[in-house]
Amino acid sequence: MDLGRDLPRDRVRQPSSWQVVYQPDQCPRAKNFFFSHHILFERHYAEKHAEKLDGANIFVWYTHPREEDPVSIARQLLAFDKVTKVIFACESNRRLWIERGLPEEKTVVILGGADPELFRFHERGNGVVGLSSSFYERKNPDCLLEVIKLLPHRQFLLLGRNWNRYARFETMRALPNFTYRSAAYRDYPEIYASFDVFLSMSSLEGGPIPLIEAMMSNVVPVASRTGFAPDVIQHSENGFIFDLDSSAEQIAGMIEAAFALPGNIRRTAEQYSWDAFSAAVVELAH
Repeated sequence: MDLGRDLPRDRVRQPSSWQVVYQPDQCPRAKNFFFSHHILFERHYAEKHAEKLDGANIFVWYTHPREEDPVSIARQLLAFDKVTKVIFACESNRRLWIERGLPEEKTVVILGGADPELFRFHERGNGVVGLSSSFYERKNPDCLLEVIKLLPHRQFLLLGRNWNRYARFETMRALPNFTYRSAAYRDYPEIYASFDVFLSMSSLEGGPIPLIEAMMSNVVPVASRTGFAPDVIQHSENGFIFDLDSSAEQIAGMIEAAFALPGNIRRTAEQYSWDAFSAAVVELAH
């Protein structure tokens, strides 16, 4: 299926013929392959379709580490040896893999993005601290609970899935300054337009992509030092970054500072669009 053929020219991110396939029985012949996750390449294609990849450019997107040990790291390095470029979602993960032995010339950082036509500028002033995240323990839920308790005069809105799995979720949901919502992605821009401050508490990220979506919406980010947060946030200028071992009190202080931060946050994030991401990936093939 040629997904670019019938689109208006300004909507075609890849100017040549291209296909989207997901774990097909037969890998199509192509000059260039882009794998949207390194596990898809390592587990499925590197062994099953190795002959179809001979002579092609292979680009693999690496977002963030998962459960890894010396054996899995060695296996990934062998797989990456077959790759033209490993596209890292942030600089910190690129440096990590160079330290692990990945040749630097095989690496590139291309930040993910958001659609500036969906996530538009809005004037701050609603007083809401927004979060956009599905539940995982790495999202630091206990510290989030303490932050919400420390700022009873601020409203917190958590957008995401599966937070009922959090052991203390009923305690969190009972707080008068906390609201939990799930919504279709098409509704996210409207919800982000109610945020003044965006809070990201995770201890491990490749992005997070909602950080860019929020900044495009002119929301001030307060984010943990992980993923591409240090790549897009200039501390005290267009947001705030806290260390992973920061206390709830320290994070709460940055949230208060974020409410007082002036300026156009969107202007500092407009370059991080999916069009820009795609153009950078396409450029690697030329």
